[in-house]
Amino acid sequence: MNPTSLPVESISDTAFLTASYRTLETQRPDALFQDTYAQILAGERGEKLVEAMPGGKVGASGCAVRTCVMDELIVRTIKEEGVDTVLNLGAGLDTRPYRLSLPASLRWWECDLPVVLAYKAEKLAGMQPGCLLESISLDINDTVARQMFFQGVGMAGRGVLAVTEGLLIYMSAEQVAALATDLYAQPQFQWWLTDLASPNALRYFQQSLNSSVGSSQATFQFAPEEGTDFFRQYGWSSVEFRSLLEEGQRLQREVLPKSLLDQLSAPEHWEIWRKMSGFVLLTRH
Repeated sequence: MNPTSLPVESISDTAFLTASYRTLETQRPDALFQDTYAQILAGERGEKLVEAMPGGKVGASGCAVRTCVMDELIVRTIKEEGVDTVLNLGAGLDTRPYRLSLPASLRWWECDLPVVLAYKAEKLAGMQPGCLLESISLDINDTVARQMFFQGVGMAGRGVLAVTEGLLIYMSAEQVAALATDLYAQPQFQWWLTDLASPNALRYFQQSLNSSVGSSQATFQFAPEEGTDFFRQYGWSSVEFRSLLEEGQRLQREVLPKSLLDQLSAPEHWEIWRKMSGFVLLTRH
């Protein structure tokens, strides 16, 4: 399957797009969350990306659901599982250290490319996070740098939660396998939260975005046929899966067009789309 391209100049631009989507959700009278930093970070580039996307603001609902569900899982895991360190890989323009209620003693590492982190630091200068936030420039596909950094995080933390929101889909299966192996190599890395797409989701994205102007730098790739079982061979087991479709209904955000939802009355069709995309909390075997 050919990767699906987005109308962006680089993967980093998707951070502007999601920040703009979070702004749209925050401005709703029935907002699922408040992200007052999103508009500062999204800027004009984020607005233009929303306009360029096929369907425009339609993608805001899916982004809002993802943000809300992952917020819930992060806060709960920190509270109930003794997590003292969060490792946010491919953090982009994420603002959770500033807007979530987190323990002041929590250490939060956010990793991304230097240009992303520099922009974010400039825009949020003078604003204080609610935990111990540290920003680290890291190319997630640089194996040596990644392994050295993980070792350092493992030495400093007792219970680590890794987060890969909106990241794995841009990686190949081989790259995800290597990342999973390196995360598991650190005994202190107990939990891993990520979003996950299925091959059906990738096909749907292809059809939805086939009119966009593509870029080879920002393509959808990772959507394993075996779903969450992909991670088992690398030491990780799924303990919770939240369906994007079901969570969208729970949170009253339509993540699929109504014309398509009307076709999902048959149980077999619903089950296929229920597993199309979701959020998975993994733990070590």
